[in-house]
Amino acid sequence: MSFFEYIPLVSSLIFTGILLISILQFSNVRKNMQIQSEQQIYTKVIEARLKLENTNTFTNMAMQSPLFTKRFSIVDTPEEYYISVAFLDLFEFMFRLHKTKTIDPLLWQRWNKLVRIFLTIPKFKRVWDETKQSHTVEFVEFFDSLRDLEK
Repeated sequence: MSFFEYIPLVSSLIFTGILLISILQFSNVRKNMQIQSEQQIYTKVIEARLKLENTNTFTNMAMQSPLFTKRFSIVDTPEEYYISVAFLDLFEFMFRLHKTKTIDPLLWQRWNKLVRIFLTIPKFKRVWDETKQSHTVEFVEFFDSLRDLEK
Protein backbone atom coordinates (compact mmCIF):
# COMPACT_ATOMS: atom_id res chain seq x y z
CA MET A 1 0.00 0.00 0.00
CA SER A 2 1.21 3.42 -0.81
CA PHE A 3 1.06 6.51 1.40
CA PHE A 4 -1.78 7.95 -0.69
CA GLU A 5 -4.00 4.96 0.09
CA TYR A 6 -3.81 5.75 3.83
CA ILE A 7 -4.83 9.41 3.44
CA PRO A 8 -8.64 8.74 3.59
CA LEU A 9 -8.19 6.56 6.70
CA VAL A 10 -5.89 9.06 8.43
CA SER A 11 -8.19 11.94 7.47
CA SER A 12 -11.24 10.22 8.89
CA LEU A 13 -9.39 9.40 12.13
CA ILE A 14 -8.28 13.03 12.47
CA PHE A 15 -11.81 14.26 11.74
CA THR A 16 -13.27 11.81 14.31
CA GLY A 17 -10.72 12.98 16.91
CA ILE A 18 -11.53 16.64 16.28
CA LEU A 19 -15.24 15.86 16.50
CA LEU A 20 -14.81 14.06 19.84
CA ILE A 21 -12.73 16.91 21.27
CA SER A 22 -15.36 19.43 20.12
CA ILE A 23 -18.15 17.42 21.76
CA LEU A 24 -16.21 17.22 25.03
CA GLN A 25 -15.46 20.95 24.97
CA PHE A 26 -19.10 21.73 24.24
CA SER A 27 -20.12 19.57 27.19
CA ASN A 28 -17.71 21.45 29.48
CA VAL A 29 -18.88 24.84 28.21
CA ARG A 30 -22.49 23.81 28.73
CA LYS A 31 -21.77 22.60 32.27
CA ASN A 32 -19.93 25.85 33.10
CA MET A 33 -22.80 27.91 31.71
CA GLN A 34 -25.26 25.95 33.83
CA ILE A 35 -23.16 26.50 36.97
CA GLN A 36 -22.90 30.22 36.17
CA SER A 37 -26.66 30.44 35.66
CA GLU A 38 -27.33 28.67 38.96
CA GLN A 39 -24.92 31.01 40.74
CA GLN A 40 -26.56 34.09 39.23
CA ILE A 41 -30.03 32.84 40.15
CA TYR A 42 -28.95 32.06 43.72
CA THR A 43 -27.38 35.50 44.04
CA LYS A 44 -30.60 37.14 42.87
CA VAL A 45 -32.64 35.04 45.30
CA ILE A 46 -30.43 36.10 48.23
CA GLU A 47 -30.75 39.76 47.20
CA ALA A 48 -34.52 39.51 46.85
CA ARG A 49 -34.86 37.74 50.19
CA LEU A 50 -32.88 40.42 52.01
CA LYS A 51 -34.87 43.23 50.36
CA LEU A 52 -38.19 41.58 51.18
CA GLU A 53 -37.32 40.64 54.73
CA ASN A 54 -35.78 43.98 55.55
CA THR A 55 -39.10 45.82 55.28
CA ASN A 56 -41.44 47.04 57.99
CA THR A 57 -44.26 44.98 56.49
CA PHE A 58 -42.38 41.70 56.78
CA THR A 59 -40.94 42.58 60.19
CA ASN A 60 -44.44 43.33 61.51
CA MET A 61 -45.69 40.01 60.14
CA ALA A 62 -42.66 38.16 61.49
CA MET A 63 -43.17 39.62 64.99
CA GLN A 64 -46.35 37.53 65.15
CA SER A 65 -44.25 34.38 64.92
CA PRO A 66 -42.78 33.02 68.16
CA LEU A 67 -39.79 31.77 66.15
CA PHE A 68 -38.97 35.20 64.73
CA THR A 69 -39.68 36.92 68.04
CA LYS A 70 -37.10 34.65 69.66
CA ARG A 71 -34.59 35.27 66.87
CA PHE A 72 -35.09 39.04 66.97
CA SER A 73 -34.50 38.98 70.72
CA ILE A 74 -30.88 37.86 70.28
CA VAL A 75 -29.99 41.05 68.36
CA ASP A 76 -30.82 44.72 68.85
CA THR A 77 -32.88 45.16 65.67
CA PRO A 78 -34.52 42.92 63.10
CA GLU A 79 -32.17 44.41 60.51
CA GLU A 80 -29.18 42.96 62.41
CA TYR A 81 -30.84 39.56 62.24
CA TYR A 82 -31.59 39.86 58.50
CA ILE A 83 -28.05 40.98 57.70
CA SER A 84 -26.53 38.16 59.76
CA VAL A 85 -28.70 35.59 57.99
CA ALA A 86 -27.79 37.09 54.61
CA PHE A 87 -24.09 36.79 55.44
CA LEU A 88 -24.56 33.21 56.59
CA ASP A 89 -26.29 32.40 53.29
CA LEU A 90 -23.47 34.10 51.40
CA PHE A 91 -20.84 32.17 53.36
CA GLU A 92 -22.61 28.89 52.67
CA PHE A 93 -22.83 29.77 48.98
CA MET A 94 -19.09 30.49 48.88
CA PHE A 95 -18.46 27.24 50.77
CA ARG A 96 -20.46 25.38 48.07
CA LEU A 97 -18.39 27.04 45.35
CA HIS A 98 -15.26 25.91 47.19
CA LYS A 99 -16.52 22.33 47.54
CA THR A 100 -17.45 22.13 43.85
CA LYS A 101 -14.11 23.69 42.89
CA THR A 102 -15.78 26.60 41.08
CA ILE A 103 -13.98 29.28 43.06
CA ASP A 104 -10.27 30.02 42.96
CA PRO A 105 -8.57 28.50 46.05
CA LEU A 106 -6.89 31.80 46.87
CA LEU A 107 -10.22 33.58 46.78
CA TRP A 108 -11.70 30.89 49.01
CA GLN A 109 -8.92 31.53 51.55
CA ARG A 110 -10.06 35.14 51.71
CA TRP A 111 -13.67 34.12 52.35
CA ASN A 112 -12.54 31.58 54.94
CA LYS A 113 -10.68 34.35 56.79
CA LEU A 114 -13.73 36.60 56.56
CA VAL A 115 -15.87 33.90 58.19
CA ARG A 116 -13.36 33.74 61.05
CA ILE A 117 -13.54 37.52 61.45
CA PHE A 118 -17.35 37.40 61.57
CA LEU A 119 -17.10 34.76 64.28
CA THR A 120 -15.66 37.46 66.55
CA ILE A 121 -19.03 39.25 66.47
CA PRO A 122 -21.13 37.96 69.39
CA LYS A 123 -24.50 38.77 67.79
CA PHE A 124 -23.46 37.00 64.60
CA LYS A 125 -22.53 33.88 66.60
CA ARG A 126 -25.89 34.00 68.39
CA VAL A 127 -27.76 34.20 65.07
CA TRP A 128 -25.70 31.25 63.82
CA ASP A 129 -26.57 29.19 66.89
CA GLU A 130 -30.24 30.00 66.41
CA THR A 131 -30.36 29.27 62.65
CA LYS A 132 -27.73 26.66 61.89
CA GLN A 133 -30.30 23.86 61.62
CA SER A 134 -31.46 25.48 58.36
CA HIS A 135 -28.05 24.98 56.72
CA THR A 136 -26.54 21.86 55.16
CA VAL A 137 -24.86 19.40 57.49
CA GLU A 138 -21.55 19.82 55.68
CA PHE A 139 -21.61 23.61 56.11
CA VAL A 140 -22.61 23.32 59.78
CA GLU A 141 -19.66 21.01 60.40
CA PHE A 142 -17.30 23.40 58.60
CA PHE A 143 -18.63 26.48 60.38
CA ASP A 144 -18.65 24.87 63.82
CA SER A 145 -15.09 23.62 63.28
CA LEU A 146 -14.04 27.25 62.78
CA ARG A 147 -15.87 28.25 65.95
CA ASP A 148 -14.03 25.51 67.82
CA LEU A 149 -10.72 26.97 66.60
CA GLU A 150 -11.72 30.34 68.06
CA LYS A 151 -12.08 28.91 71.58
